[in-house]
Amino acid sequence: MKNRNLIIASILVSSLGVAGVAHACGGQKGEHKEGRRGDQMVHALKKLDLTKEQSQAIHNIKNESRDQMKTKRDELFEIRKALRAQGSAKTFDANKVRELADAKAKIMADMTVQRIQNLYEIRKQLTPEQLEKFDNMKDKRFNRDDS
Repeated sequence: MKNRNLIIASILVSSLGVAGVAHACGGQKGEHKEGRRGDQMVHALKKLDLTKEQSQAIHNIKNESRDQMKTKRDELFEIRKALRAQGSAKTFDANKVRELADAKAKIMADMTVQRIQNLYEIRKQLTPEQLEKFDNMKDKRFNRDDS
């Protein structure tokens, strides 16, 4: 009996530890985990030996879209919440679900366009040598993800 209680207590403590780590690694409720992408970009750019002017220009590019992206993430969170509510509604409203799904797709498309536009603007700030190094790092990362 004591062994059984010890095992149960161990499992409980382990579960709490895993939950704590998962909570610490996760973002705020409804927050998209884009920090990873941004962190990778910052890490890659640090390896390019940017001048102060380049760093400032890239910083400005990222700051210009930050508020727009936050607004879009907030809108996505609300749409996802509304879709979940539709999933547990007493009656199914296909038109409402389609409307929400279309709004979600449009926001996601807008965010994708914004990210690619930011990347384009950042790439314009790099010298040909930096651009080649940046592309090599990106290709290396892409190939690593496919394995």
